[in-house]
Amino acid sequence: MAILASKKNIERLTFILLIIYPFTLNAFFGYFSAVFSFWLSFYSWDILSPMKFVGLSNYYALFQELWRGLNLLFSDPNLLQFRAPFFNGLKNILVYTAIVVPTQTFLALMLALMGNQKIRGSQFFKVAYFLPATTCSVIISLIFMWLFEKDGFINFFIIPFTGGYRINWLNDPTYLLTAISLVAIWGTSGNFSVTFLSGLQTLPKEVYEAAKIDGASSLNRLIHITIPLLKPIIAYVVIMGLIGALQMFDLSYVMAGSSGGVGGAGYTITLDIYNTAFLQLRYGYAAAKSVILFLLIFSLSYYVQNKLRYYRHE
Repeated sequence: MAILASKKNIERLTFILLIIYPFTLNAFFGYFSAVFSFWLSFYSWDILSPMKFVGLSNYYALFQELWRGLNLLFSDPNLLQFRAPFFNGLKNILVYTAIVVPTQTFLALMLALMGNQKIRGSQFFKVAYFLPATTCSVIISLIFMWLFEKDGFINFFIIPFTGGYRINWLNDPTYLLTAISLVAIWGTSGNFSVTFLSGLQTLPKEVYEAAKIDGASSLNRLIHITIPLLKPIIAYVVIMGLIGALQMFDLSYVMAGSSGGVGGAGYTITLDIYNTAFLQLRYGYAAAKSVILFLLIFSLSYYVQNKLRYYRHE
């Protein structure tokens, strides 16, 4: 009995030691940081001087900036980056999200459908398109910056379709956000395809066999069986993609710089929060911006989740 008791004590101690490290990190960098950020948004602080309570002044200044940006959007968009950087980041990240999330979801599903086929070499194919998900996003950005050069491989590949015109992807505000979006799609589709693949492998085979007997084509089976059964997985992929896209920072910072590139075309909300906090030393104002970003992510995720839940029950 003493031996059994000592083994149980060792198991309890091992359990505590295993969870205390991740729990501490999550509590400090997760819950504490969120609460402190919300609390800090009511103060003015530059680290060098004591905190000063300002109430809702940070939020009032932020909404003034949003209103100013909305007016500039229709009067003089070129001034957005200088007079309303948060609004410029909001506009860019919404466009980026609208490009990336549907495209990566569709591409991930197509990759999963191809990987689910029982053909020779399918295992190699699965590993190949999952590799970008295991690579550091900064490394991926640096590689694609070389590929997106005016004399780079991408222009060499598409030049027959552009009539000899070489697109200046990273220095033209018309194409910069598109270039960043393409990198994001390439890097995340493989990751989400594994999620779709796991869902495909759990679908009941009997349903497909019955559909084949009834004469349903492959396309009909995809539309009327596979996609409806995968709707919970689709909802998960869309929500996770939405959350990741709205707080994108690394690709924009590496490919466009902290200023967001030419004309602020690659500027995002997270870049603006970074600049406000660490370059301008306006931590209270940056915290208010982060609270607004959280509310944006939460509200859009909640809305999309409810919409997808509605379509699942139709």
